[in-house]
Amino acid sequence: MEPVRGALVGVSGIGGYHRKIMYELEDVDLVAAAERYPEREAVRPHVEQLKEQGVPVYPALEAMLDEVEGIDYLTVAVPHHWHAPYTLEALNRGLNVLCEKPVTVLVQDGWEVARLAREKGLFVGVDFQYTSYPHSHRLKDMITGGELGELQEVVGVMEWKRTDAYYARGDWTGKRYADGLPVFDGVMMNQAVHLMNTALQMGSRVEDHATPRSVQAELYQAHPNIEVEDIAVLRADLGEATLYFYATTCCDSDYRTSLTIYGTRGWASWDTARAVVHLEGQEEPIILDDPSDRDAIHKNLIACIRGEQRELYAPAEQAVRATLLIDGAYASAGRIRKIPWAQVKGIQHLLDFAAEQRKLLSDLGDWGFDSEAVETDEKFKFEGLEDD
Repeated sequence: MEPVRGALVGVSGIGGYHRKIMYELEDVDLVAAAERYPEREAVRPHVEQLKEQGVPVYPALEAMLDEVEGIDYLTVAVPHHWHAPYTLEALNRGLNVLCEKPVTVLVQDGWEVARLAREKGLFVGVDFQYTSYPHSHRLKDMITGGELGELQEVVGVMEWKRTDAYYARGDWTGKRYADGLPVFDGVMMNQAVHLMNTALQMGSRVEDHATPRSVQAELYQAHPNIEVEDIAVLRADLGEATLYFYATTCCDSDYRTSLTIYGTRGWASWDTARAVVHLEGQEEPIILDDPSDRDAIHKNLIACIRGEQRELYAPAEQAVRATLLIDGAYASAGRIRKIPWAQVKGIQHLLDFAAEQRKLLSDLGDWGFDSEAVETDEKFKFEGLEDD
């Protein structure tokens, strides 16, 4: 079978990784790329390598799409704020899309992406690689099969390290707005969105991800030179279960990326390597630790385009629910409270304790935050923070 014709927008950073996959996969012919900033020092080597490989590089997405015919799918590997406009442009031109996470920054844009893809009969996959892991599939099958019983709680904890240099690496990193568009590059939209998406995937007993009905959140900023949250704690009503979620980039090392799912007949732990299931009446846990394939998201989209598979691992209509959760958290908090760096020393221990107690930080001490839950129904839109 002939390879599908793929194109790429954004060639450095995560775009460099997607470029490598698309160039090396036998089922893809990388026919073109677009890059807004080809002369930047960090970008130039990627542009030169593409040219050496015979791949033309255009200065704008529109110019590439005007000139190059027969593209089967576009990989959108640019900062968050360009995800919506580039994905919508591609869909309006009849292209399938693989978009980096999150699918969009604003939930209202995400619903529009899902609607337009459905209307045009096109695929929009999102690079939530956790959804492609075999142990994620097997755990979801056990949940939908009722083996955990009725779902009660999902607890997510992500404790990572990100330095000031990390946040200073781009003109959009750690910012609320870039190029006149909302980017909200905080711990939720950037690092934790993967785990949030998986929490929603595991938070329902049907194939669809859970849809947050309401969200209450507290957001804090300790890194001194950013505009967004680097600590986020929230609880959300998922319908059947309650989600408790804790995330930070203020640790001195990377500690945890984990979920625990509790049901009336058992419970399960999930991390990026495996899932462990404990069922009522069984002494030994069930270990799910099949090896994963980081290229699986591309392979899955290609198979769907060819008609060899019917379902994407992370379609836009599911992925947008993580954006709904994040935007709901911003709307609930209303603002981001600045705290001194000294206050977050050993933050992982506090988040571990809060997760064990199912508490927000303000429930545990004087963190100076007062928020209310907001409903996140189909009419919900995020318009920005109170102190923007």
